[in-house]
Amino acid sequence: MDISVKVEYKNTKLKDQREKAGLSQGKLADKAGLSIRTLQDYEQGRKNLNGAKLVTLLTLCKSLNCKLSDLISDPLCLNLLKEVCGDEA
Repeated sequence: MDISVKVEYKNTKLKDQREKAGLSQGKLADKAGLSIRTLQDYEQGRKNLNGAKLVTLLTLCKSLNCKLSDLISDPLCLNLLKEVCGDEA
């Protein structure tokens, strides 16, 4: 018996920030040094942005001119960021 479980990590913050910056997926992927497929996976919930490498998150923030808290949706991650970085996160 095959039991498949699909987990979605829906996070609209990345797409919202990308659109706010006026960037297409392709432009953001180029700026951030990601494949367009990876960016699409984050936006569409196939990959968990909250679990991305810190360097990926920081590169996205730099490319979008935003803070980590503008991309992260997990409350535990947000609280840890605030403890470590204060309002700068």
